[in-house]
Amino acid sequence: MDKEKAEKPECPDEKDTKIEELKNQLLRLMADFDNFKKRAAAEKEEIAFFSNEALIIALLPIMDNFERAMDHASSCNKEKVSEEFFKGFALIKKQLEDVLLKIGVCPIDCAGKPFDPNFHEAVITKAVEGLEDGTVAEEMQKGYTFRGKLIRPSMVIVSKNP
Repeated sequence: MDKEKAEKPECPDEKDTKIEELKNQLLRLMADFDNFKKRAAAEKEEIAFFSNEALIIALLPIMDNFERAMDHASSCNKEKVSEEFFKGFALIKKQLEDVLLKIGVCPIDCAGKPFDPNFHEAVITKAVEGLEDGTVAEEMQKGYTFRGKLIRPSMVIVSKNP
């Protein structure tokens, strides 16, 4: 009776078929796992790539204020602003600009360029002699991209002829 209860040996064709099925399953699992690893690595790289975006967005108003202060200081009476203070302030601004450029933050060049709603935010339209319709006449606030991604559009005045 014990011999009857023992499993019957499978025929060689059934064994080979089963082995092939298991090999195919294993290959598919290995491929799925490899794809998972690649997706996870790509996601990790993207997260690391853009992880500083919030910090950069928080720094942009500081950069704006540097520019406003520089514009104001250059238009002030020289007696109110010492030359050394002005130069030091300019060096700090330049250092901040260099750091932002180094990590991939680029200002959007827009003055005199055609208006592009993907990069510019039109605040005002006005007639400007010498400029075609739809050309950026003036930049009110600088826009920036971070590693090719828009993080803040430029606020601009767009020319519109009557």
